[in-house]
Amino acid sequence: MLVYYINIFRDTFWPNGKLAPGQEPRTESQRRETKERAQQKLLDNIPDALQSLVGQQNARYGIIKIFNALQESNANKHLLYLLMEMLLMELYPDLRAEVEQLRMSQV
Repeated sequence: MLVYYINIFRDTFWPNGKLAPGQEPRTESQRRETKERAQQKLLDNIPDALQSLVGQQNARYGIIKIFNALQESNANKHLLYLLMEMLLMELYPDLRAEVEQLRMSQV
């Protein structure tokens, strides 16, 4: 499965072995429309278990709150860096000691 996703990534960014050309920046209305569609898809797909656990209105409110929190680009960058660090730690456990050493030297 991992190989499948790596191939999709490769073919998306380097079709036929060449870097894909850049796309035109989206307009503000396109961004707004995409945001609204994404939020609606999330709201349409709230798990039944969550709805029965906290109630439908609370589940919707929570999903909207999480969705809005994920609209912050700086927070998303930070989240991405943390996830990448966690992935690297899992793939290369030897890095853990070096990272801890760097953190201790910064304190």
